Amino acid sequence: MKIRAAGVLLCSLILCASCLARTRHYYIAAEDVTWNFAPSGMDLLTATPIRRPWQFHLQWPKARFIEYTDDTFTVRKPQPDWLGILGPIIRAEVGDEIVVDFFNRGHLPHSMHPHGLRYDKNNEGAFYIPFGKGDRVAPGRQYTYHWFATAESGPAPGQPSSIVWWYHSHVDPGMEINSGLLGPIIVTARGRANPDGSPKDVDREFVAAFVIFDQLGTKPDGLFYSINGLIFGNLPGLYMKQGDRVRWHLLALGNEIDLHTPHWHGETVTDAGRHTDVIELLPGSMKTVDMVADNPGSWMFHCHVNEHMENGMMAVYTIYPPPPKSCPVTFSGLEYWNHPDQSSLTVKNTSGKAIEKVFVMSEMFMAPQDLRRPFNPDWQSEQPIAAGQEQTIDKRGAPENIAKQVMGWVFFPTMVKYQDGSTWKPQHPGECFNAFWRDPEHPELPALPPVQIEIEAD
Repeated sequence: MKIRAAGVLLCSLILCASCLARTRHYYIAAEDVTWNFAPSGMDLLTATPIRRPWQFHLQWPKARFIEYTDDTFTVRKPQPDWLGILGPIIRAEVGDEIVVDFFNRGHLPHSMHPHGLRYDKNNEGAFYIPFGKGDRVAPGRQYTYHWFATAESGPAPGQPSSIVWWYHSHVDPGMEINSGLLGPIIVTARGRANPDGSPKDVDREFVAAFVIFDQLGTKPDGLFYSINGLIFGNLPGLYMKQGDRVRWHLLALGNEIDLHTPHWHGETVTDAGRHTDVIELLPGSMKTVDMVADNPGSWMFHCHVNEHMENGMMAVYTIYPPPPKSCPVTFSGLEYWNHPDQSSLTVKNTSGKAIEKVFVMSEMFMAPQDLRRPFNPDWQSEQPIAAGQEQTIDKRGAPENIAKQVMGWVFFPTMVKYQDGSTWKPQHPGECFNAFWRDPEHPELPALPPVQIEIEAD
């Protein structure tokens, strides 16, 4: 009777554990693309044109992993700008099964091979004898991979609550990794994950892959010293709020020259119980470190190898203070791209009292990280604005050749004069900003990147 009771208890425990596990389904295609290593054409850390030998050869044929919403592979799933060339983040909690419907839309055979997860031969995704069914997916064909996040896939004692692994194509791995077919897997400890698999104990996560992409057989003008496939400060989206608990997943992959030392200005990180601001990475290695983002500002993030710094393996991350509790005005509409010769901005008084005059600064995005200030950036209202009311301000627009290049506009108040004689001024530059984008699907920004140079736009 005792033996039978123990057996029932054991079965119950096993069933209970299995109930905690999830099956996480991904729909990922390999696709041929044209990739631009610096969409702005600028070194955005110094506001200067990218120098020789790269300035005329920034766009190259590449291949990428791209995620879709379902098995029709028609609607792309949005991913953070900061992932750059990397494929989507594949997440799991320890105990989960990962199912990946893979569609090879490229012109060469490809596969998907995971690091750190458990799989059988048919789900290894690596082309060598003895072959497995998923080792070489022909162009135009599909294959479904099944991978498992075991206890050994997740964090060990003393590690953070989530750790990072690679996935990449493994038919001709050297060529395919260099082409851009690579991405991250993040596994969170059992019981410490949100429903989407992200860890509960952090506010924000970033993945940074330090890879030197070789486009011309080691010739200098074909070597791109990149973070997530972008160079000279062109990596967008590394924003965090002051006080955020931030987790950085660091990766290196490539050749023997891919010895990297990620370094943060302005902050330190915690790595296995030590405080540091430089992490050591070998080719193929993976590291997860934590930061408390408590020092507001825009800070350099780069590889500290001298040659890599000189050749553009640099980005900027921004820690922004908490947004103001209220703003005296908002900008509810912009007419620009349809009629760039005559712009109009709609301002709404949200202050609760009558405004005599609003002074507004404008800036424009020429690329995701390329924010510039025109020579004549100032706008101002012409008539008083009653509480809760709107006013449209007209202004001569940008020349047509400039207007075609403008990706977005940013507006923020620099001073508000009230009819009662009081004034409002921002505590921080760019406070209370609103952004308007040529692409209405462009994600909203929590903060602004550093301003680059002034150009003629009026």
